[in-house]
Amino acid sequence: MIRMWAGIGLLACSWLPGLGYYAPSSPVACAVMILVGTALLAGAPVSAPSKRDARVAATFCLIAAWLMPWPYCAAALLIFAGLALPAAAGWPRRAGQGALAAGVVLLSQSVLMGLYAIGTARSHDLPRPLAHAAGAVIRLLGAEAAVDGTDLAISASGKVHHFGLTWDLFIDPVTLGFLMGGSVVLAILAYASPQGHRAAAWLRAAGTLALVMAAWLPLRTALIVGLLIQQIDRATPGLPLNGMESAFSPWLHLGLLAGPILLAWRLVPKIAGSGDERQEALPTARRAGPRLSRPATLCLAAAGALMLAFLFHWDPIGGRKPGRVMVVERHSTWEPTTRPYDTESYGEPASYTYAAIYDYCSRFYTMSRLLESDRIDSRTLSGCDVLVIKTPTAPYLPNEVAAVVRFVEQGGGLLLIGEHTDVFQSSTYLNQIAEPFGFQFRKDLLFRVGSPYVQQYEPPAVPHPAVQNLPSMHFAVSCSIDPGPSRGCGAVRNSGLWSLPPAYHTDNYFPEAEYRTDMRYGAFNQLWATRHGSGRVLAWTDSTIFSNFSAFEPGKTELMLGMLEWLNRRSLLDNVWVRVPVMIILGLAGLAAISAGLIFSAARGAHWLMITSTVLAAWGAGSSAVAVFQRLAMPLPEPVQPMVQVVIDRTVSEVPLARGGFTVRDGRGYGLLEQWIPRLGWFTARRSGQAAFTGDLLVVICPSRSVNSEYRQGLVDYVAAGGKLLVIDSPDSAGSTANSLLWPFGLVMNHGAAAGGPLHGKDSWPDIPVEAACAVGGGEPLYWAGDVPVAARTTHGKGTVIAIGFGRIFNDTGMGQHWMAEPDEATRTRFELWYRLLRMTE
Repeated sequence: MIRMWAGIGLLACSWLPGLGYYAPSSPVACAVMILVGTALLAGAPVSAPSKRDARVAATFCLIAAWLMPWPYCAAALLIFAGLALPAAAGWPRRAGQGALAAGVVLLSQSVLMGLYAIGTARSHDLPRPLAHAAGAVIRLLGAEAAVDGTDLAISASGKVHHFGLTWDLFIDPVTLGFLMGGSVVLAILAYASPQGHRAAAWLRAAGTLALVMAAWLPLRTALIVGLLIQQIDRATPGLPLNGMESAFSPWLHLGLLAGPILLAWRLVPKIAGSGDERQEALPTARRAGPRLSRPATLCLAAAGALMLAFLFHWDPIGGRKPGRVMVVERHSTWEPTTRPYDTESYGEPASYTYAAIYDYCSRFYTMSRLLESDRIDSRTLSGCDVLVIKTPTAPYLPNEVAAVVRFVEQGGGLLLIGEHTDVFQSSTYLNQIAEPFGFQFRKDLLFRVGSPYVQQYEPPAVPHPAVQNLPSMHFAVSCSIDPGPSRGCGAVRNSGLWSLPPAYHTDNYFPEAEYRTDMRYGAFNQLWATRHGSGRVLAWTDSTIFSNFSAFEPGKTELMLGMLEWLNRRSLLDNVWVRVPVMIILGLAGLAAISAGLIFSAARGAHWLMITSTVLAAWGAGSSAVAVFQRLAMPLPEPVQPMVQVVIDRTVSEVPLARGGFTVRDGRGYGLLEQWIPRLGWFTARRSGQAAFTGDLLVVICPSRSVNSEYRQGLVDYVAAGGKLLVIDSPDSAGSTANSLLWPFGLVMNHGAAAGGPLHGKDSWPDIPVEAACAVGGGEPLYWAGDVPVAARTTHGKGTVIAIGFGRIFNDTGMGQHWMAEPDEATRTRFELWYRLLRMTE
């Protein structure tokens, strides 16, 4: 049995690298753990269904695996492999039994991991009674410890160390996964034992396992705390304290399972006839049952599972409201929408505003502002459908809070946008409004484990409607949401993060990125969605990404439009007195259907693996159906006002662009070139493939990837239909493929004939020094370096193509390095040249 217990431990630990739950994800490490764990479970006495049923069940598992993301699909793949392997005696049979057992274990653990993430994202702190009990246990083990609020203070080596009393430290998901997986394997063993002793044998063994794990948890916590204190005491003075880094390691969690594995092996009673030597499984008995055929009973179970999956993921969309969006400028001097983002003003005051995103939203909604001189009351708010309150820097009056709450109760949509660490006391003032809805903005800052300031968000397989159209998106830095007693969901919930409180001694309250013992880590909510009365509320935690310098990076505009669109909807089910009864009725109906299906299927002799695979496929189908249904029910809005869309190509160009507003300062990046385009009142988007041809202007910067025939033909068709193409290149662009784009239009970029000297056009402007530029042949010359044409324009069909060979002057170094810099005269001249080139495409 020790081999099986070790296999269960590996499967439990595989979820950490598979999901990136603490440290960054590692699909390879996850797959290795799953394969080794499966091998250790080989020979588990799992009875196989008949060949006919096995084929049907294997098909269902393939369907489920296709519908599920990694690593959740691993369970379905293992069950499929176990059903597909030959049932003859020998290693194929043992391997198949191990795969079946491992698949069922992973399936049960996947449910546990989902619930654990949802629960701990609401609150990482242990309840106060459990926290004091944990402190008492630590003291019993001989440590000098005391509970200090939600922390545990421990005296060691003459120092006092504060540890967060969290679920992740005391009752981690790996240990719970081992308990869950062990209970499942014990059920498999009990099922293979004589029928009269199955329930009693399983209860006795599973109860013993639970007691073993309960006894192990204090010892495990003491081992971790002792290890961390040792690391902290041996840390180099003056360097950041990263003693808690080892708590993220899946290998530490795996090593700590050695105790439970040995204890379970020695203390959990063996179930009769379930030893490793047992190879034959009892046949499934066919019992008399209802008149429903077995396929009909399985369909009943599938219908119940599909209904429950739909209900679990479904968010009522409702119909659109008129789309009147009001942004509150009252009580806020940070990130205003009122300051222009144009070609005249530069530096931090001009860039750190919401002017561009406000202008962008005005093309889709009727936008308005509630200024400092306006009142926040029911009369004012009656003129909008969605109210946006962003980063307040002054408190709200009680009557203003009451007016906002009434607005939501009567069917309005409210978007609250906060920022990290209570900077400018924004969280304090936002919480005046958030508290009546049952949640709060935490006064913290979230870092990404492994790369503190690089947090990438990938929407889940079944996203909330507000984020269902997002591509991969990067955060700047955010706080987290404490949902409190509010009924809602984490529309954006991420793991692999850690949280620190504000550093009030700094100007922006920004703490140093340290793995401190008092930190919270794991899963956090960064976008909270809830309903109140007949209205809707969204709380977003990273205001920076909507500022001018970041607003048009991938995912940012899609997120803003998605949030506004969800809030601009209203459904009868928004009212809690309508929604809750409907969901209870549908939930009970789904439970009744799946329960009846399971009971009737078993009565008709259906094998439990057949039932499991049927329910698994139905759950996957129901989840996928929700995603499709919600995308069809709530697409992103279409523009109602004219706009110029500039697409930055990412098919053949891979030059570094800005991320989170930060540019690359080694001469290779072109982030500022992209950021400056919205100053003309135009809007940018990064796209690839055929999607690159969906804008008014396509900008290709230093192309270096190969140009396939499909892309080239799409480009020709795009320009012929009236599209504009701007190709920027430079002599230092290694492996340039610019000519693969230009030759269909009669233009050529000559890298071998590099030119230098003062840059000038027909009117002798702008006289910018150019060290090196590519000669451009064909078309109408626009600019020369000396006597050599280095920019030219031509027409094709209804469109225009411009080729520029002096791209180096527009890289981030040439444009001033950063959006916060005030440009000197030479830099401003380059800005003006860039604006002139863009306007030439009109």
